[in-house]
Amino acid sequence: MTVLDTSVAHIPVLMVLGDHEPPADAPLPAGYRFAAWEPRFREPWVRLHVLLGQLPSYEEGLAYFEQAYEADPAALSRQMIIVVDEKDELAGTSSLWQGNHFGEPRLRVHWVGVDPAHQRRGLARALMLRTIRLFDELVPSGEPPLYLTTQTESWPACGMYLKLGFVPYIGPMPPGFAADPETFETRNGEAWRIIRAKLAQCDRPRP
Repeated sequence: MTVLDTSVAHIPVLMVLGDHEPPADAPLPAGYRFAAWEPRFREPWVRLHVLLGQLPSYEEGLAYFEQAYEADPAALSRQMIIVVDEKDELAGTSSLWQGNHFGEPRLRVHWVGVDPAHQRRGLARALMLRTIRLFDELVPSGEPPLYLTTQTESWPACGMYLKLGFVPYIGPMPPGFAADPETFETRNGEAWRIIRAKLAQCDRPRP
């Protein structure tokens, strides 16, 4: 999404997609289009997520991409979502990928990101709607529901996720979530107080 807001404490959180109507694609601005996955997007994908602070380095990002995505070429082709600009270059991306945070394999929203040069044009929302629609096609029953992991530093993205029908996960720590089970519920509550406070600040009218 955007570059992380490091002024807030880092606390990972989970969100789960609630009941929702089948989404229609959001129209992309002039000059942008969805594109099928091609290997030429591999290195721009890594550079984008390094730029956004989501990956520590280009080299580690390449290794991650190879291990996480290229191990399943069929899923990569089907479930990687790409938006390109008028130069046919990567502007934003999302994916629908398997996660194990709840102790069983289930699909999650993975690695949503929009290049800073292309932000504030509705690309992130369009990517998310396309991701939700793909989930509905692959899991018509909606069970288990789609989920995502994020963190307090991504509070602007959390606001968008809330508007799209995702709800905060509240409850005991899921078995595959990397946190301290002794403090998970307390920290999770703290995280959502931080996120909601930051969102409320943005909604206040400016003098």
